Amino acid sequence: MVNSAASSPLHAEAPALSMLSRLATPEIAIVEHWAPEYLRSNDPEIGHRLRVAIRRLRALLSAYRDLLPKALADDWRCRLADVAAQIGPPRNWDIIVNVLLRAAVPPSQPSALILLEALEDIRQRARAESRVAFEGFGPERLMADFSEAIGKATQAQPETSETLGKFAHASIAAASRRVNRALRRASNGGLQELHQTRIQIKRLRYLLEFFSPVLGKKDIKRIRRLEQLQDALGELNDVVVGATYISQVPVRPEYATAHELFVQWLRKEKKARRRAAIAALGCLPCER
Repeated sequence: MVNSAASSPLHAEAPALSMLSRLATPEIAIVEHWAPEYLRSNDPEIGHRLRVAIRRLRALLSAYRDLLPKALADDWRCRLADVAAQIGPPRNWDIIVNVLLRAAVPPSQPSALILLEALEDIRQRARAESRVAFEGFGPERLMADFSEAIGKATQAQPETSETLGKFAHASIAAASRRVNRALRRASNGGLQELHQTRIQIKRLRYLLEFFSPVLGKKDIKRIRRLEQLQDALGELNDVVVGATYISQVPVRPEYATAHELFVQWLRKEKKARRRAAIAALGCLPCER
């Protein structure tokens, strides 16, 4: 259970540390709400919502790392990363089956349905394995422990003299510098560099969203630009991950033709989406 600060409104003059529980509470509530559904529903959006909430909590912990006991921030970032990692594979298969395959292989292709059935079987197995692992973490208990840990930490630490407003602007400036460094590294168009840029952009966007009540209009306007770039990089990531997963699927005679069509489409799309991502990068101004 989070402490009373969890219901306190955000205001710029509040001590930054005292607002941590308030900032984390909506994401914790999302995990607590959707965790039981993930264990019984095949709705792809449930896993997506869980992963985003967990990523946002990790971004928040990173921002607050210097105000919290180092062991607490590092330990919980790792624990949350482990949970998110278990949700990843079925989410990736959802995109492969529901989006990429449908775009790549026309239903009229004779072996399309056979390939779809094979990939659907893999997806269901990935989902079953994910649920076992996810349930093993005890997500509801985990969130209660997390709430308690940050609540105790914020109560035990003396209130920092740094206000939330100053802390928010400093955190966003630091995240912006990380984005700018990632942008420079990604200028060569390397897939790994583009992927790291996407990660840094997401973290910056999350902080802008968390702190938006104490930010100016200029900062808030950045969110939309970051979303657009994140979408372009995300579309590239979808085909990169899809190609990796499909390369590990055994090619069987009964769906070999559809499989080859899919592989060729992924190869072509990766080139096109890489170009689009690089072009989108060039439209994002460096900001502090």
